[in-house]
Amino acid sequence: MTRFRIRSAAATHVGAVRTVNEDSILSRDDLCLWVVADGMGGHANGQWASTTLVETIDAVQLGDDDPYPHLLGALYAGNGAIVRAGAANCASMGTTVVVLHLGDREVTGLWVGDSRIYRRRDGVLSQLTRDHSMVQELVDRGSIAADEAETHPMAHVLSRAVGMDEELSHDAFRDEAAIGDVYLLCSDGLSKVLTHDAIDARLAASPARAVEGLIADTLAAGAPDNVSVIVVSLEQATMIAPASGVQAVDQ
Repeated sequence: MTRFRIRSAAATHVGAVRTVNEDSILSRDDLCLWVVADGMGGHANGQWASTTLVETIDAVQLGDDDPYPHLLGALYAGNGAIVRAGAANCASMGTTVVVLHLGDREVTGLWVGDSRIYRRRDGVLSQLTRDHSMVQELVDRGSIAADEAETHPMAHVLSRAVGMDEELSHDAFRDEAAIGDVYLLCSDGLSKVLTHDAIDARLAASPARAVEGLIADTLAAGAPDNVSVIVVSLEQATMIAPASGVQAVDQ
């Protein structure tokens, strides 16, 4: 249950170059749960990996307790399924993932890979995740500047992914939610094409218009990869006035 009114929109597109969409998304306002997964391994393998992980997360039973252990358990279960399938088929497959869950007052995020979660608050766009990529590690070590990362020859090489290894390594965050917050989940098909400022400008609109605009901008820029976008807006809960007073209705 959440004290916010939620408005969200989601879309995934094959892009302008690829013939198969290896991305998978989950948008469950009823569960306050949103997921973007970007598969890898080529065509059917990447598509299967991302779909399997998203379906595993969707099957999680979330109650009123802390969602983190349940979501983490789903990541481990999905990781195991992908590792086993890869071994059985002598195939390399995996997927990135970003997961966002909204509780009563707190947002929980988990991620593996270079798909991202952003938050726009009071007109300021912040990236809440940190890419699990080789170039990000180079930036962190001071070997290259941040503005060199996107054009670096290793820009598409991940340092972590679901299904890459039996021992899954992930990161997570907790964020105190506030009315007016807008969250963006996206695959790198968006973040590697559009600038921070271009993303920020689109998120000033409603979720539906923001998603439409972000996909359109990515396609206009050539969209060399699949692109997936989920925008979630947190708004004031509807108010009713019963005889005894005024109260918020959770939605």
